[in-house]
Amino acid sequence: MNPFIRVNAGSIDWLARWREMYDAERAQGEAATDPAFRRQSDCWTGRAERFAATSRRIEQPDAFMQLLAPRLQPTDRVLDVGAGTGRYVPFLAQHVAKVIAVEPSPAMRTELELTLDREQVTNVQVCPENWPLREPIQAEVVLSAHVVYGVREIGPFLTALDAAATRLCVLFLGLKHPTAVLAPFWERVHGEPRLPLPAALETLAACHQLGLPANLELVPAGRPFRFAGIEEALEELQVRLRLGPDPQWEATLRQAIADLLVMTPEGALAPRHAPSHAAVIWWTPTSR
Repeated sequence: MNPFIRVNAGSIDWLARWREMYDAERAQGEAATDPAFRRQSDCWTGRAERFAATSRRIEQPDAFMQLLAPRLQPTDRVLDVGAGTGRYVPFLAQHVAKVIAVEPSPAMRTELELTLDREQVTNVQVCPENWPLREPIQAEVVLSAHVVYGVREIGPFLTALDAAATRLCVLFLGLKHPTAVLAPFWERVHGEPRLPLPAALETLAACHQLGLPANLELVPAGRPFRFAGIEEALEELQVRLRLGPDPQWEATLRQAIADLLVMTPEGALAPRHAPSHAAVIWWTPTSR
């Protein structure tokens, strides 16, 4: 039995508020979608390779892994929910007995498999499913990095993480959705502020409403978006802004890129204003 008291911070139903934010953001995106926008059944089709390349530019361990690594044990099984292209998988695999990488996107899994081959990682099981899994499995440590923003029903997602972990649940996410740094592009193109998705503070409130004894720690944030050059930025922004191929939109975006992106010391392009901190939310599973 979970002895932790359920708390509705501010007497707000945070699970309902989460759905409201999610639905409003999605509705705004649909309303703004260019009729010529190329939709994909897997939203990462044509983009996963670029995402993987961006992830490889980030040296590991980053601030999140530096915080997590001391809590890992050599005999651990780690469940990485929404492993993506495997940003953290090779590092985790060096420190634990086994990593189970849950990733539903075929495009992301292709890049994940390439990452495992390139790094010669052999103690990783790839699970091609959505979360929660059809057949629950357990691990000492369950983590999920930058995934919750795209989840409409956050209650079942979080309680499944809690049920799967035997020692530690941990989330890594922004104080705002990472694409918040691209909001100036949205406003430049669509003429209105971009509505926000739930992020760290909403997640913390949802955890406590569910009776999950969550803690929040701040860590330094890296730049959420880095582009190798103008063409890469243009391709990604066209997708993020839901634009079809159009010379007028392209001209507008090229000017916005010139105005709103800056060159990093590594020679990449990144948004001018980046967050200073990200959040790590962690708790001891309620079954403990």
